[in-house]
Amino acid sequence: MIGMTEEERLAIALVMKRLGQTMEDIGWQKRLCDLSETDVSALIENILEGYGAEMSRIAKSQEVPF
Repeated sequence: MIGMTEEERLAIALVMKRLGQTMEDIGWQKRLCDLSETDVSALIENILEGYGAEMSRIAKSQEVPF
């Protein structure tokens, strides 16, 4: 992403925690090329759902400038 906002950076940082939980379930010792299709799908879903949820949460916590 080019020219990310502070909110986007924050959402990414918060998603990393969620992603860590999924990696804990999969196993940190596995290489990306050794992951199953199910594992990769779980990672992608977690990233996309988590990012959307965090961006929504961040947006709700901010004041509207008008």
